[in-house]
Amino acid sequence: MSENILCVKNIKKSFGGVHALKGVDLTIKKGETHCLAGENECGKSTIIKVISGFYKPDEGTIEIDGKEYTNMSTADAIAAGIQVIYQDFSIFPNLTVMENLAFNQVLAEKKKFVNKKEFRKIAEEAVKKINFDVDLDARVETLPVADKQLIAISRALLHNAKLIIMDEPTTALTKREVTRLFGIIEELKKEGITILFVSHKLDEVFEISDSITILRSGQN
Repeated sequence: MSENILCVKNIKKSFGGVHALKGVDLTIKKGETHCLAGENECGKSTIIKVISGFYKPDEGTIEIDGKEYTNMSTADAIAAGIQVIYQDFSIFPNLTVMENLAFNQVLAEKKKFVNKKEFRKIAEEAVKKINFDVDLDARVETLPVADKQLIAISRALLHNAKLIIMDEPTTALTKREVTRLFGIIEELKKEGITILFVSHKLDEVFEISDSITILRSGQN
């Protein structure tokens, strides 16, 4: 079995005449926090979407946990343990915490019937994984940004995530909230979960990372 959770080689991606990625190599070992750093417009978002199966690369190879994917879909990525937490967290503000956590799980299991008791059990198990104390009946739109992010992390863990990609996760957080997030990342590592921390904030990158890949505009 490979010691790497992810290995991408010579990934190229163009949109029309614009070369978004010109041959990116990225290797991430299991159980580490790997930081992908770089300024805006350097290709960070594009490589995330390639890894998660949202974009198909024009060239290059993607290997997850030793298995090579030639035409990876988003479903393939999720099945392989890849979860992405985007800046908007992809949660439903008009729904409760419980509903946000349970809906995806129910859909993934293709259940046709479900009750509120089962929803609550799923949600309770999700927040327990990171010791997240939150009112499960609260509407997400009423919660602070930091709690919305923890909902997204809890939801990712419900899908047996092996690699969690965090896209600019500290953008709207206070220093105290960043410290709390970093503590959760350390706990996730102890559970054997790998983190890809994507950021342009080099001070945070050097604080949290075990290894770093830097993308540069015009050189990616």
